[in-house]
Amino acid sequence: DAAAQLGGKKSMMNATSESTSTEEMNTMRMQLPKDFQSQLKNVVSNYLTLKDAFVASEVEQISSAAADLQDKLQDIPTEALEGMVKSHFEMIQQKLKLISVSANLEEQRAAFVILNENMVVLVNNISGIAPDLYLQRCPMANNSKGAVWLSSSSEIRNPYYGDAMLTCGSVIDTLGLK
Repeated sequence: DAAAQLGGKKSMMNATSESTSTEEMNTMRMQLPKDFQSQLKNVVSNYLTLKDAFVASEVEQISSAAADLQDKLQDIPTEALEGMVKSHFEMIQQKLKLISVSANLEEQRAAFVILNENMVVLVNNISGIAPDLYLQRCPMANNSKGAVWLSSSSEIRNPYYGDAMLTCGSVIDTLGLK
């Protein structure tokens, strides 16, 4: 997957087919170390703060929330991570760094697309995630390729368009009920 991504080919990190990408994110199963699962659960609220900043379309708020989440993730030991788990985690960190330093909302949102593709895979593999999280998708985001995000509410609040298309999207899955 990493080689495909570096070669500009389709991979889990940059899948272009909306059905394949979403389906792969929902069905990709991997073993996450228990400690990692616990620590990742603890930063979901920080992720949700970042998502809400995107909904508000506030560049400075987005940068601040991304830097905060990045700081929290840096506290998670990664020695036990390997393979795809490590790749997804590193991609999240890379995109958070880009989001935190960018002053361009569209650039931030483009990075958020990739961050979410990776975050969804990891969070979907946490056993007993609570409270329930909703996997939501906007078919128009990401140049009409579609993009996903996680929410604590079933109500759609689109982070890719903010007020312009606040309710564009749908719930495609509920994590935590599996």
